[in-house]
Amino acid sequence: MFKKISLIAFTAVLFASCDIGSTGSSSCPAVVGVPALAVTGPTEAVVDVPILLEVSYKTKKNCGNFYSFYKNEDLQPMVDIVTVNTTYDACSCDEVESTQKSNYTFKKSIPGTYLVKFKKTNETFVEHTVTVE
Repeated sequence: MFKKISLIAFTAVLFASCDIGSTGSSSCPAVVGVPALAVTGPTEAVVDVPILLEVSYKTKKNCGNFYSFYKNEDLQPMVDIVTVNTTYDACSCDEVESTQKSNYTFKKSIPGTYLVKFKKTNETFVEHTVTVE
């Protein structure tokens, strides 16, 4: 029962967010997590000094734009699980994929070896290890 209500609510929100302008075109913005493809950057850092990790990810060619990184670090103390979020116009987006890159800022205040896992799927990741001294 809860699943049915959730599905109906999600559908209502999606259609309510669509904006049909005077020109007849529509806009349905949505934020979607997309698969990470690769991560490059330093493997060593200094306490409280940020480093940049370049993350490559898949997106829709004509309408996917970087929105944010969502970091979940509550599962394990030395592991950050990161999702790349993009915005889409769900009403007018083709299926052609492209690869984009964005910089993820990594910074820790406690020395140690950290594993940063960028989601490819819910069960697979692109991993990058950083030692903080």
